[in-house]
Amino acid sequence: MSLTNEEKQILIQLHLDKCHACLVDGEQLLELNSISAAANRFYYGVFHAIHALFVANGIYSKSHHGTNAQFHQHFIKTGIIDPKYGHFIAVMENMREKADYDVIYDVTREDLDALKPVAYELVELVQNLLNTK
Repeated sequence: MSLTNEEKQILIQLHLDKCHACLVDGEQLLELNSISAAANRFYYGVFHAIHALFVANGIYSKSHHGTNAQFHQHFIKTGIIDPKYGHFIAVMENMREKADYDVIYDVTREDLDALKPVAYELVELVQNLLNTK
């Protein structure tokens, strides 16, 4: 799929808008003590930030697994982004899947409190990378 520069900028902004909306949703759900739902929203906030970065770099992914793989290939292995964020994405995806589908597993506030600051760090890092393009 070939996009004009203007179309790319619009799509990047749409992903960033969705990212920030998801983070706000996550914060509101935490206030309601809806931890599993908050985990979902924080994951998707990061997911949309990464997809904004993908659009800027002409990278496409059709699945969550593909997103993780492309992120590792193009940003972690190349040294553009610290490997700790690659591990973080895998942990967040796993937590989100368990929160959404596993009836036995519950995300704890402690789990989310440990991961939430890293989500914000990664979103900020992505925005900084986008601003240098």
